[in-house]
Amino acid sequence: MLSGWGTTCGSCRPGLVAPKTLFLSRDVKDSPGRTEPMTLGWLVVLDTVDQRKRGALLPLEREKSVLSRGEGAVGDQPGLFEFSDVFMSSGHAVISRPRNGDRNGAFSIRDRDGAPTANGTFVNSRRLGVGELVELADGDEIKVGATQIVFRALWLPGSDARTS
Repeated sequence: MLSGWGTTCGSCRPGLVAPKTLFLSRDVKDSPGRTEPMTLGWLVVLDTVDQRKRGALLPLEREKSVLSRGEGAVGDQPGLFEFSDVFMSSGHAVISRPRNGDRNGAFSIRDRDGAPTANGTFVNSRRLGVGELVELADGDEIKVGATQIVFRALWLPGSDARTS
């Protein structure tokens, strides 16, 4: 057991691996001769007033992912993460890959377009300015409304680098 996981063992947490595996297997299936490296990203919800989302693992599979206030119903759209958090705005923050679509590039986050959110978007306890885009690194802490999230990233080397 890992102390950071609380009172459960690794076999009780199969969901922690599934998004990474599903994301990778889809890419491998679509292009079996892939040799370029890639970066995977996901969000881990540390604390939120939305009890259904506490401890959730949110895979960043799309070019853009949106953190938003909403009902958080089962069957959410991919890339739209809704929370029942009254301190969060609709379309509160956007997390995206680089515009050129480079899988090696850093994920980035910004406050919503148009009017800034009332409660702001914070990365590592620093509030983002209007129109500011911040690159995320593995372990960065994000706060939107009353929801605290940690960004996790995993870089996978290209298949040519995996040869022994």
